[in-house]
Amino acid sequence: MVNLTRDNYYTPEADWEYMSCSQYQGWCECEAKQLAKLQGRWVDEPKEAFLVGNYFHTHFEGPEAHEQFCWENFDQIFKTKTTKAAGTVITRKYAPFEQADRMIAVAEQDPLIKSLVDLPGENEQIMTGTLFGVPWRIRVDKYVPDGRLIIDYKTVANINELRWSSELHEKVTFIDAYGYMMRAAVYSEIEKQYAGAGTDPHFIIIAISKQDYPDKDVLELNHRQRYDYELSQIKERLAFIQRVKQGYTKPTRCGFCDYCRATKKLFAIRPYFKLMPEFREGREEDYAADEGAVLADPQEAGAVGDLPAVSQADCLAQS
Repeated sequence: MVNLTRDNYYTPEADWEYMSCSQYQGWCECEAKQLAKLQGRWVDEPKEAFLVGNYFHTHFEGPEAHEQFCWENFDQIFKTKTTKAAGTVITRKYAPFEQADRMIAVAEQDPLIKSLVDLPGENEQIMTGTLFGVPWRIRVDKYVPDGRLIIDYKTVANINELRWSSELHEKVTFIDAYGYMMRAAVYSEIEKQYAGAGTDPHFIIIAISKQDYPDKDVLELNHRQRYDYELSQIKERLAFIQRVKQGYTKPTRCGFCDYCRATKKLFAIRPYFKLMPEFREGREEDYAADEGAVLADPQEAGAVGDLPAVSQADCLAQS
């Protein structure tokens, strides 16, 4: 197994050996894209929201980490202008990162948030464990061993805005819209293994909005019944995901993501009503994949160990 450090945590080798919350969400959204990312056939373009979130995170990780992030992403964070008169170079941040500085100030000026950020603990604490026979890795924004507290920093567009969930068929908060209860459940299970404890740690989110006058909140996600539900969903899906990841089953295409659009091929003229959700056909196997032979019987090869048997249809019904 890869000995995880801050330098190799986000590497292909770590992705192949460990499941993570982000990778799991990727598998549920589009198997074809996630496998293409693992195989190096697809690289996501860095999104502004992702960069702003990391800018915010690294500030609280420490000055050295923040400076390194800024230098590595200098062209995306800073803009330069040379004046004609004196040839002076003026460097300023792009608007989203100036806004991120205001968000950081809002967090640091709040007594409750500052008291949590200042607690003695470890920033970007790496932990590993096993869920349902599969190795998992987590990286905690801040871990306070005394009291077993997990702190997760989140930058969001609007803390109080409700978003439509196609899975739940109702409007939900950003917590459910972005799968943060699943993340809390996984982090809690891995932390219990790390700490050798039988009870859940405290899991809180420090949320700061990206609005002109940034909103702020501190939210506790501890909810054992909800954790049990999220873990049951992972258990139902994980066996099939592992079979795809290990090459025993071909991935299917979601048909809507950037990878599917970029690699899409047309094979026939379709009637217009096929655009409606109730008339859409099942997901296609990924004809763009270059992944060698598919093994016929994963159980004979011992690829997924004692994971529960799950059909492709069962997995897709949950996604």
